[in-house]
Amino acid sequence: MRKRLLTAFSPQLRRAVAALYALLFGINLLAWAWALLVFHAHPILLGTALLAYGFGLRHAVDADHIAAIDNITRKQMQEGRRPVTVGFYFAMGHSTVVIIACIAVALAAARIVPYSGAEARSLGSLISTSV
Repeated sequence: MRKRLLTAFSPQLRRAVAALYALLFGINLLAWAWALLVFHAHPILLGTALLAYGFGLRHAVDADHIAAIDNITRKQMQEGRRPVTVGFYFAMGHSTVVIIACIAVALAAARIVPYSGAEARSLGSLISTSV
């Protein structure tokens, strides 16, 4: 069964899938190497990074994400295209939005910290109402 499954696809498609897996493996390897380098003296932060990674994996299989990827995959299949990288590009787009939001929160927090309690509350209420 497995051998039949692997030979059912063209060599070009198998190479594309293998390259995608290699890229994902390399990105994960680099991310964890960076985390070990940065957090080696702070095991709690390394544990937090592992926890965030686990939550990210769980978040990846949320129903709305699966539905969005499935919708695009089905559309591409109907058009006769091979949707090999749909999930990858969805994940990259989602990650970019999350990283930008984290940077915005970090910058906002850095801006609020020097203020007194009343000023921080005023600025925080303005931001929260805007969001």
